[in-house]
Amino acid sequence: MIDTLTADSFEPHLNTPFAINVEGQEEVLTLVEIERYKASGDNRAPFALTFHGSLTDAMYESQMLPLDHGDMGRLDIFVSPFGRNADGTYRYHAVFN
Repeated sequence: MIDTLTADSFEPHLNTPFAINVEGQEEVLTLVEIERYKASGDNRAPFALTFHGSLTDAMYESQMLPLDHGDMGRLDIFVSPFGRNADGTYRYHAVFN
């Protein structure tokens, strides 16, 4: 399913929560931005998602994370941290080529 997702797949879910639970650590990542890039050839147009985390005391390293969304279901997505928000929570980025 991941291979068929596009930026349009996520558009209706902007500013909605994606829950994760890794080794008993629960967190909510909120989808806050969708960046669209130009497609080359007949390939899927690349895009990137930016999520804001909800924790200040724990950061996930770059890895596949199981993101659960009420409408989209479970999605295993490779996510990387890339800084902190003003409130101390972490930002995460996922790139789809």
